[in-house]
Amino acid sequence: MKFCVESTELNEALAVVTKALSPNVETPILKGIYLSTFQNELFLKCSDSSIQIETIIPAMVEEEGSAVLPGRLTADLMRKTRGDKVNFETIDNSSMRVEAGKSKSMLQYFAADTYPQMDEVRSDVSFNIKQGMFRSMIKQTVFCCAGDDEGKAILRGVLMEFTEEGLLNLVALDGFRLAKRTEKVSVNGERRNAVVPARTMQDIANILSDTDDEITVTLSTTHITVNMGTTKIKARLLKGEYINYRNILSKKSTSRVIVNRTELLESLEIASLFSKDSQNNLLKLDFENDLLTITARSETGSINETAQINLTGTPIEIAFNARYLLDIVKAVDDEAIALSFNTSVTPCVAEPVQGSGFYYMVLPVRLMRS
Repeated sequence: MKFCVESTELNEALAVVTKALSPNVETPILKGIYLSTFQNELFLKCSDSSIQIETIIPAMVEEEGSAVLPGRLTADLMRKTRGDKVNFETIDNSSMRVEAGKSKSMLQYFAADTYPQMDEVRSDVSFNIKQGMFRSMIKQTVFCCAGDDEGKAILRGVLMEFTEEGLLNLVALDGFRLAKRTEKVSVNGERRNAVVPARTMQDIANILSDTDDEITVTLSTTHITVNMGTTKIKARLLKGEYINYRNILSKKSTSRVIVNRTELLESLEIASLFSKDSQNNLLKLDFENDLLTITARSETGSINETAQINLTGTPIEIAFNARYLLDIVKAVDDEAIALSFNTSVTPCVAEPVQGSGFYYMVLPVRLMRS
């Protein structure tokens, strides 16, 4: 095996595929980077058996072959390279010489034929979507997934739900809040809902760009594949039925508030500086007479922040965990946001002022009355 690649292109490829590396895998070879050359291309992939990320870059190939190099060491070494090109050459059955600029290294490698292969995905349903749109949908929902040590395992993933109206819903909830993002897509094949692990969704979002370039997403009963052309992500789905989230959606409200998102975010961020020292990270919000007053108190001080609002309905005083509320407001891109309330102990709903592109629900914290 002997080939040469541009160092910039190699580092970009390594940054993508090594997102699938995990220090917790028991199989030593899965801590490596699989390399294979064919004609004028270098194929790279990494996997932890639950997710596999692969990509292809141009290469000048003198001798075709394949090998599995130590993952983190190779990626770190390539980031330090000072030459424009990197040359690789196998010396024997276990050693590969790497030359870049004035640097010459020798890396031990595994035989590539022992690298585990992830099953091919049989396409039950697929759809095309713009990279930027899918990235936005993921980032605006995945933060609401339950953590690895929280709640039911199925809640550690994002539900991909297809409706008869041709809509794709991404849904996440963790017991304290719920997020739903909706976009129209053209679906090919049998509609099949799926639950994708949160980590997989985060990796997908981190690899996607904010462009209008289209990608193809394919789902089977067990896997999801995201095809971006030269880069492909394949991952296992979570098993089990997702919670019937529609049963917990808020169905009525007595108060509706429209507020500038940027002004609300700035006020929440300032007030949360004081809530961090409190036991429940608590922010109290008082909506009355077209003015929102945000109060936070702790042992180190207190603050009152205000923001202009448009209130329809009954004034209300309600409290939230600052982080839960801030995460939602940060995720929204709209200039203004609509907040709906029923009582001080029932969930708050955040939606667009017009349309139905997103839906957030967050549980309040019960206020202690003196």
